Amino acid sequence: MLRSKKAVDVALHPGRPRDEAAGPAILAAARDLVVAHGYEAVTTQAIAEAAGVGKQTIYRRWPSKAELVLEAFLAHAHSSVDVVSKERLEPALRSFLARTFRALDATGPAVRSLMAQAQTDDGFRETFRTRFIAPRREALARTIAEASARDGVETTAADVDAAVIALFGAVWYRLLLGEPLDTALASRLARLLAAGLSTVTSP
Repeated sequence: MLRSKKAVDVALHPGRPRDEAAGPAILAAARDLVVAHGYEAVTTQAIAEAAGVGKQTIYRRWPSKAELVLEAFLAHAHSSVDVVSKERLEPALRSFLARTFRALDATGPAVRSLMAQAQTDDGFRETFRTRFIAPRREALARTIAEASARDGVETTAADVDAAVIALFGAVWYRLLLGEPLDTALASRLARLLAAGLSTVTSP
């Protein structure tokens, strides 16, 4: 009896359809467990059990727990890297920071743990820089450049890069020390940075 090509494919590769369907469940389980219990307390085995899959299903997709957890949180963090449009510099910065802080309300402890992992794992550090840090720096740089232009503030690429470093440096410093990231801080940082950019004169 002849079997269809689909049936033959399923017979030859029985795990593939299930693996593809399992992806969202694995990501959701990883995020929920880490939020509830902390990164260090959650094992790959616990994530697999919560998602209803075997550990090998996870390892076929993610080479480490750190990369799995990073992707799980990235899937819920797109709004924090959106570029603010049609706002002047200070309110644009304030809005960007407010969204970033809201995203870190739930993910802050996990982000701290991923940062720590990046210090001891060269491969993961590059993944973390490329997938988490770089998109946020680029979004903030575009926000600053576009809002500065709307305000008639002339900034060079070096000015914008320095502003990005200063702002995110303050954010990561507070995050790593477990200090508050709130609307009051967003307003102060936005006001300080906007004032500094409006008076900068490049050599």
